[in-house]
Amino acid sequence: MILAWVNDVYEGIGSFLTGMRTTGRFLVENLRNEGGAAALTRQYPEQPAEVVGDRQRGHLVNDAKRCIICHACDAVCPVDCFRMAGERDGDNKIRASLFDIDLSKCIYCGLCVRACPTDSLSMTATFELDPRHLGQRFLFRRNSSQLQQHLDAPDMDRLHRLAAAPREQLSADDRTWLEAHIDAEGPHLIGIYGLGYFTPEQKQVADAEREAKKKAKDAAAAAAKAKAASAAAAAAAAAAAAAAAAAAVPAASPLEPQRTPPDGASP
Repeated sequence: MILAWVNDVYEGIGSFLTGMRTTGRFLVENLRNEGGAAALTRQYPEQPAEVVGDRQRGHLVNDAKRCIICHACDAVCPVDCFRMAGERDGDNKIRASLFDIDLSKCIYCGLCVRACPTDSLSMTATFELDPRHLGQRFLFRRNSSQLQQHLDAPDMDRLHRLAAAPREQLSADDRTWLEAHIDAEGPHLIGIYGLGYFTPEQKQVADAEREAKKKAKDAAAAAAKAKAASAAAAAAAAAAAAAAAAAAVPAASPLEPQRTPPDGASP
């Protein structure tokens, strides 16, 4: 009983001395203005962070112009936070007409960034709920009824332009239009990084350009094939003519060797 009490006292004194040693070390560092004790606690958000670590995995952004909608990010995402769609442009390349990231699901693991083959996905050092990318604000609060909205390319451009502008500078029409697409009280945090769907007129132009380029490519391939076939036929004709000319020339008789007469004999 007494031994247990003495052991408890001994352990308590040891813990006390260890804590005081740590406190004393930080006190000395603070007085010398060096080490970790010199770091000051900033009163956020009145005093925003000035330095963010290089390995900070902040908000996820997507460069829609580089995205090919390959679904590699969607395949590795453990929480299924992506929603995307694509369509082909006049060059027959896939463009991101829709790319939504449900940031209420994202766990900031960075697996999608590693899986992206075009490096269009990246994680910024921004940690606030208003990330900016290329000077535009891409994070919106939308309710569940707005998640399935079909935004055309002009609408997407307008959405980005109005969301990046100060609200007090917006006209009444722009403010009404913006409020119809963004709900400040919505439960979902959605990052919009798509280019918007082609309008029927834009889709018709893209389809016509793609069809014209396909026909031009097919015509060029057919012309090249015809040219190659003509060259091969000409080469075969030249070879046949050379063979016929060689067959028409008679073979020369071999010359008999001249015999030398024996000594004393007349030739």
